[in-house]
Amino acid sequence: MYSDTEPTRKPHLSESFSVKTLGHQRSASFMTTKADEIVENVRDAILSHRLLPGTQLREVSLGRLYGVSRTVVRQALQRLAKDGLADLTPGRIASVAQPSAKEAREVFDMRTALETHVTEVLVSRASKKDFARLRAHLKSERAAFAAGDWEAVRKLGAGFHALMAELAGNELLTRTLEELHARIALILQLYRHDYDSHVACLQDEHEEFISLLEAGSTKQAVALLKRHLGKVEQSLNIVDQQASDDLPLRRALQADLDDRAGA
Repeated sequence: MYSDTEPTRKPHLSESFSVKTLGHQRSASFMTTKADEIVENVRDAILSHRLLPGTQLREVSLGRLYGVSRTVVRQALQRLAKDGLADLTPGRIASVAQPSAKEAREVFDMRTALETHVTEVLVSRASKKDFARLRAHLKSERAAFAAGDWEAVRKLGAGFHALMAELAGNELLTRTLEELHARIALILQLYRHDYDSHVACLQDEHEEFISLLEAGSTKQAVALLKRHLGKVEQSLNIVDQQASDDLPLRRALQADLDDRAGA
């Protein structure tokens, strides 16, 4: 009997393999894309100080929020842990990292060394277009400060230094500094900083720094950079914290305890 459908044909082994491979690729691509989204959103929340150190990152909650499986969430958490932004201690719920005092000091030391190199590179090779980008970024910083948008102020402050690395033309260095800046955001929250009170001064130093780069004044630019980063570090009270410290509770009560101790 005639049929208007083609006879069923058993797929060749190579065809079957190709279909399966394509399916795996699509699945892997989706997982990577969603994991990227989770990583970037968590990183962004850390940079803007919306996520406190020690905040639990529950797989089920993140899975529901992003509409993904726990496998995808685990992939994202592993990447965050690799960047020093999440704690995946076995037997405990994943949480936002709480850098130790030792790590905090090491992060600032590394940042100073890397950004010193970036400064030297920029003096030797930055173009007028590069300086224009730095000045445009600084304009955004000042606008955020004038508007009282502290979330944007903090992100743009770190972003100025990330832009410096980008303009230096070293992708690995840029990624490394971006990771350090996110860890510094955690350090600023964990070790009771008064960073916000220095913002206007820090922005003025950004402007002075650009002028020194344009003038080719390597020694003066490096000296200003070190004073600038040192000012941020000195705004912190870097002391060893207990891993079990409850940051929101400590933040709420620490001022009263300090007042009592000073009485």
